[in-house]
Amino acid sequence: MFSFRSSVTQHPLFTLVMGGTAVLLVLCIVSYPDQAFQASLQGLKVWWNIIFPALLPFLVLSEILIAYGFVHGLGVLLDPLMRVLFRLPGVGGWAWSVGWTAGYPAGAEAVIRLRKQQALTRREAERLLGLSHASSPIFMIAVVGVGFVQQAEVGLIIAIVHWASAILAMFILRSTDAFHPEPKSVSVSELRRSTRLPFYRRMLDAMELAHRQDGRPFGKLLGDAVTSAVQTLMMIGGYMMIFSVIIRVLRIAIPQELGSFMLNGLLEVNLGAYTFGSAAFQSTLFQTALLGAVIAWSGVSAHMQVHSLMKGSDLRYMRFLASRIVHAVAAYLLTYVLWWPLQALFHDSDSALSAFETLPDLSNAASSSSAVPASSLIHEKLTSLAAYTGWSQSLVLIPGLGLLLLCFIAVSRMLRWISNRR
Repeated sequence: MFSFRSSVTQHPLFTLVMGGTAVLLVLCIVSYPDQAFQASLQGLKVWWNIIFPALLPFLVLSEILIAYGFVHGLGVLLDPLMRVLFRLPGVGGWAWSVGWTAGYPAGAEAVIRLRKQQALTRREAERLLGLSHASSPIFMIAVVGVGFVQQAEVGLIIAIVHWASAILAMFILRSTDAFHPEPKSVSVSELRRSTRLPFYRRMLDAMELAHRQDGRPFGKLLGDAVTSAVQTLMMIGGYMMIFSVIIRVLRIAIPQELGSFMLNGLLEVNLGAYTFGSAAFQSTLFQTALLGAVIAWSGVSAHMQVHSLMKGSDLRYMRFLASRIVHAVAAYLLTYVLWWPLQALFHDSDSALSAFETLPDLSNAASSSSAVPASSLIHEKLTSLAAYTGWSQSLVLIPGLGLLLLCFIAVSRMLRWISNRR
């Protein structure tokens, strides 16, 4: 099915190298059992405390909404926005929204599910996969900004640059696809476009047709959704634990600090973000740019998670790898471009918001003047996100998903209104 897979991964030399690597890894684990156990335990804690509660509701919700046709009905509303910006069908807006709120690999799972339903062509799905494979805003702002760097504004800058560079990488990949035209996807919304029915009627028809094609009763659908979500999360947890062990073993073999930085940033995004975020850099701008590139790259561990989800589809991993490289480079460069404008915007916002506050306590005037970032309203609001850990993340992420979808729908309806006025 995949030429890359058949030409490389099935080669006898590749099998020999991978087999030897596995044997070497086992020998290292046997030689350093305590460190291997601590590394696997660290990966398990990150998975259980951050990944599992953040992704489980979205994975279950995504399958249920796709089966009942809500995603296809939403695609009718989002079709103008997605067509104008990304040349994608409207159903891709759901995967985009899920990926930008729940974090990777929730967006990849939604894209691959839509591809299996033939709602997207292969190239459309590959472009959408690069766009929707994004980090969670709670991770970037609360975990990295507040926890690692201890500067909430830096976390917000990382998030803004992360999303902007994802869109920029999407446009770059879209321009390369112009040299390889292919038939447009035949989605439910596209089938209804030729009719003169109002949009709400087309939305209901799209939902009904998609639900009829699925045909599963609610009990079976709920069981399938929970089973699929747990299996996906178990796969993610296994990858995180084994890569934590691999990184620990390689750090023993390569004790230099530079090697530790490169290994953590290249292999696992959580460990990479912690390594770069907690290190002492002379330039905060350079540190932020490196963090943005590491988060955009997302680590080989996340790559393998997406690669596992790709099995059974015709999506190509090399296209996904190219999108990660472009995204990482774009995030690094955009950090230097947007750093000073965003810093000025945040400080101006603090000055404007402080005008609406009551008279300050004069006894605290000296301390507040010497610690402006700590007393800023933006800093306080962003820092409050750090309180949402574990299952409480859903209290922020699910409303955030709804708000993001409402923004997309509003822009899409405005574009439809402008096109009808012409």
